[in-house]
Amino acid sequence: MHLVQEELHPKLVFAECVYCPAGQTSEALHKLVEKHDLAHSRTVAVMARGSYNLIQIDPPDVPEGEFREAVRWQIKDLLDFPAEQAVVDTFSSEASENQTLSFAVAASQEQVWQVVHTLRDAELDTGAIDIPELALRSLMSLLPDDGRGLALLSLWRDSGLITIVRNGELCMARRINLGVQELVAAADPAGEIDGVEISEAQQNILDAVILEIQRSLDYYESSVSRQSVSTVYIAPLSDPIPGLQSYLDSYLAPEIKPLQVGDLLADCTVPDTELSHCLSAIGAALRTEWS
Repeated sequence: MHLVQEELHPKLVFAECVYCPAGQTSEALHKLVEKHDLAHSRTVAVMARGSYNLIQIDPPDVPEGEFREAVRWQIKDLLDFPAEQAVVDTFSSEASENQTLSFAVAASQEQVWQVVHTLRDAELDTGAIDIPELALRSLMSLLPDDGRGLALLSLWRDSGLITIVRNGELCMARRINLGVQELVAAADPAGEIDGVEISEAQQNILDAVILEIQRSLDYYESSVSRQSVSTVYIAPLSDPIPGLQSYLDSYLAPEIKPLQVGDLLADCTVPDTELSHCLSAIGAALRTEWS
């Protein structure tokens, strides 16, 4: 994924998805770097889903130089690896006029070094290491926002993510254990419920997705913004789910829209089935802050 910043819209120079077996990522990435003449380019990598923890925290009242270490021990019981092996970073979001939210991101040293070594082996310079939630935040910042906030539903193969952003700031993110694979497997072309082309099995799955979205919207409205989001966007899917937008629209109050990435980026001709795999990479490429 390579973007350049232009006056009206960021320009997508190229986007390419390569599928490779585990252990061959560096080799595949190096071939792409050579193909597009990108050696020693400053690069933003995105941590794999499930390889890190994103935790909302109460900022400890300690000197700045001791902050990360204090956070490390504040979140130690929430980690599935020893706290002393954690790489910890923190960030804050101005969620509303009167509220600042603080978050910690923690990953094992092994996971972080694996990313760094992959970039080095491909002859790329590490500019930053991002996480999907913040990468999607960067992409959502290109959407029109009336100040009430926006939500994005991302459904991958076997999992999903609900992200809520207001004025370019991440307000919350909720992971869901449902994905496109389950919905595709449950499809029945002959099934239709209340005029919507979904099967009964798909309805059960979507009802669980809607419940997670509604919980996220309720939390945002009651604890963060004191107002409801204006729009819930649906990220591009690897497999189309007919009736998805209509079904969500039947049960959720905000407007439901598909995320049209081509409206946000100049020269974006990538089909939705490919965009579903590289949306986080696009968001990471929009990053303007460097480590």
